Amino acid sequence: MDKNNLTPEEQEHLKNWVAQMEAGEMAQAQDLIDNCNITYQFAKTHSVYVKDWEKVKQQMEDNLRNSVLPPGVSANLFRAIIDASEEVMQRKLEKVRDAFQKKFGEPIYNYLGPDGKTKKLFGIFG
Repeated sequence: MDKNNLTPEEQEHLKNWVAQMEAGEMAQAQDLIDNCNITYQFAKTHSVYVKDWEKVKQQMEDNLRNSVLPPGVSANLFRAIIDASEEVMQRKLEKVRDAFQKKFGEPIYNYLGPDGKTKKLFGIFG
């Protein structure tokens, strides 16, 4: 499947859908950056976003593989939606990661274990 195989109508649908999704995701990221002042909570919330997106993406991939598509959406368009969603979510995660680095001077991943809990945070946790 190839994004270039989308009809003009599907390309327009994808463009509008991505613009709407990106606006919502970036607003959510900015809200997290602006309103989460506690380092641990900032890192923990970021971890939840990562895990939630991984679950959603896996479900979308499973649906595509099993030909469970939204009404009126071709397999090519659904593949393009998954790929575009991944790009938007990566930009969102990078925005949050970069803000954490700027604010605290250390990478966000220094504070998270695989389960989303802190490894060590200023000697307080873990």
